[in-house]
Amino acid sequence: METTVVAHKQPLLKRKWVKISVWILCSLLFFLTLAVGLGYWFVKRSHPGLTGTVIAQPLNSEVTVIRDERGVAQIKAVSLEDLFFVQGYVTAQDRLYQMDMTRRLASGRLSEVVGKQALETDRFFRTYGMHRTTDRLVSMFNEETTRIVDAYVSGVNQYIEEAFSSGKYPIEFRILGYEPNPWTKEDTALVVKYMGYTLSGNFRAELEHYRMIKKLGHIDAPRLFPEYHIDDAFPTIYTVSEASPFSLTELENLTTFAPDEFNGSNNWVIGGDYTESGFPFVADDPHLGFAIPSVWYQTHLQLDGDFHSVGVTVPGVPGVVLGHNEHMAWGVTALSVDQEDLFLEKAHPQNPQLYLFDDIWEEATIIEEVIEIKDEEPFIERVEVTRNGPIINKVVTNGPYQAISLRWTGYEAGEELNGIMRLNRATNVHEFTEGLNGFVTPALSWVYADRDGNIGFRGQALMPIRNNSNGMLPVPGWDPDYQWQGFIPNEELPQIINPERGYIMTANNKPVDDEYPYEIGRSFYPYRAERLTELIEDTIASDELFTIEKMKEMQTDVLNVQARSLLPILLDAVSRSEIITPLSGLEKDVYDMLRDWDYQEKVDSGGALAWNHWYNLLGPALFDDLLGFSYNHNLVIYQVLQEAHQHPDHQLFGSLRDGLQLSLDELARETFAAAIDGIVDIQGKNTSKWAWGKWHTLTIDHPLGAVKPLHLLFNVGKWEIGGSGATPNANAYNRHSGKVTGGAGWRFVADLASVNSMYDIVMPGQSGQVFSPHYSDQVDTWAEGNLYPMVYHKDGLKKKKLVRFVPGE
Repeated sequence: METTVVAHKQPLLKRKWVKISVWILCSLLFFLTLAVGLGYWFVKRSHPGLTGTVIAQPLNSEVTVIRDERGVAQIKAVSLEDLFFVQGYVTAQDRLYQMDMTRRLASGRLSEVVGKQALETDRFFRTYGMHRTTDRLVSMFNEETTRIVDAYVSGVNQYIEEAFSSGKYPIEFRILGYEPNPWTKEDTALVVKYMGYTLSGNFRAELEHYRMIKKLGHIDAPRLFPEYHIDDAFPTIYTVSEASPFSLTELENLTTFAPDEFNGSNNWVIGGDYTESGFPFVADDPHLGFAIPSVWYQTHLQLDGDFHSVGVTVPGVPGVVLGHNEHMAWGVTALSVDQEDLFLEKAHPQNPQLYLFDDIWEEATIIEEVIEIKDEEPFIERVEVTRNGPIINKVVTNGPYQAISLRWTGYEAGEELNGIMRLNRATNVHEFTEGLNGFVTPALSWVYADRDGNIGFRGQALMPIRNNSNGMLPVPGWDPDYQWQGFIPNEELPQIINPERGYIMTANNKPVDDEYPYEIGRSFYPYRAERLTELIEDTIASDELFTIEKMKEMQTDVLNVQARSLLPILLDAVSRSEIITPLSGLEKDVYDMLRDWDYQEKVDSGGALAWNHWYNLLGPALFDDLLGFSYNHNLVIYQVLQEAHQHPDHQLFGSLRDGLQLSLDELARETFAAAIDGIVDIQGKNTSKWAWGKWHTLTIDHPLGAVKPLHLLFNVGKWEIGGSGATPNANAYNRHSGKVTGGAGWRFVADLASVNSMYDIVMPGQSGQVFSPHYSDQVDTWAEGNLYPMVYHKDGLKKKKLVRFVPGE
């Protein structure tokens, strides 16, 4: 009887727990939905108002701002100060947190708001010293530039004051718990210098070459670079023992502070003889690291009776930096010249503040940088500055060290801010070229065209004239023969107007021929330039006229000419190796796939996946054992493999494995097998399902997205992406994870026939405010390779929001 009763109770008990579980689940869902809704409301209420009226005391007259369907502000004013006041205001509306983080990073002040975890970064940037150059840059402002920057600063600060008094400020400031300081002229100057820093990464290469000497010596190191022309880069003026009192680990630590090496770009200009409209075409797509928000900020400025420019700037910098006006269009790539040199210093054995120069001991300047740290005591960074520049390796050393100082042309004062306004007003290529005079940094390849049919190129930067050095290694700071001998004059910079061939193209390739009288650097890359030249020449040879669509197709081209050159060499080597060790069935399938591959790195390409995995293993196999550190220089890998192919008995490197030399055939076979194993781990053995885009994906990260669970709030993605760092559609990636890390954050195509024939896109979007409709609304269109019309006149806007800025009483 008891057994029967218990048997009846069990189903009742289960049903009761089911009801309780359902109730708990529904409650959790309710509170989760409520929390998400409240969070969304809380973030949205912090967004600035994009309609209505703003009262601004500094204004002289009314300014109208029309926001288009992408959130781009079209600003129209009748006075210079009013125009730039409002540009500062609306830029801060969209990008204030980004602006504040940029100036904090560049000036070494991150620790103030994020704590001790940023201390090493702050120590480096305080030592690097960009913030110590801003006064000199501000002193170069002419009278008009001073008025412009003052007005811009005033606009930024009015927004800061309004936002924080009303509680409608970016959510990042709430999360980190601080309010930004007022913006200053020096902050604007600092942003310019920081952009120069990001494109001045030569000291990484110098350190890597120096580490090679320490490992291999003066005789063997150059043998790794048969075509790289650096055999004369190893001066014998000093010995390895003289220049090696620090460890390889310290040098490696210092390279972590070097700018990202993937800072490239493509641009080209086609003369009107070859275009559908009969007017010149301009295309530009600068390549930088991807982040949210974008480095680029779309802006549209109209000053009645003066100028009307549309394009992009960097948040914190007034004007239009890249884009077009009614007369001209222009764009840039990284010039990739060497603006930095490292100097090995000799300190006095009894007084380390004295450094030797020309047999005289000179006293270094000592600067005490006080680094405030959130919830901690301040840290004092004692910066030493020699005649050559700041000692930069003290940051990564704890014991005795040999000082390395840095000289950078960016420490010189330039006229970048004055020049930006000259570019905005330029009416022809000659005025534009003159407008570039005085630009110090960043080093850029400018291409431009005007409505008169002229096309031009100028490699603009302050470039040092070196005496006994080609800039590829640190040089003796104590020897006057290694001092810079001045700077290349403007009239001798690389430049051309209206070349006979009817087009100009730059893609981080060498901008001059071997007859150029100055040494300007050796970190130039040919792959994208070769492909773009091929596309341009083929179009001209076919008598096909360039169209806007053709220009867009070129920007999104994914043919890898590097693979086209190297893959046959490697496949031949694998084929030869099969005589000794037959290929497995899977290996034969992959071999056939690569043999038939068209070198197009499309998202659905199995060949692109196989090639990139294989290529990624070549650098480590060639250099890691030999050098004792990771070295993955694309151009060096290319040249070493080419040399090994042309000279089969060439000694690639001394493998530490059993003291044997590795042949090209062995290298190819071992890395081929390892690449296949790596792909099998992520996409299985069915090669028909292999696809480049499944692994090569884009997730766009916000700085706070590195902290979980904030990544759910701030980061966006993911997208399957084609191309790689070697294709015109350049999408560099982490070779371990496949995550896309950098590429074309802005694309621009212009037909000078009409101001209504200009197109662009910024990735991911215009606004840095999470949950804004313009936070990442341009990514899908960007991933498809499309552009948006750059509406020049307000009548062409489909959707628009109007804000009136009126003078205060």
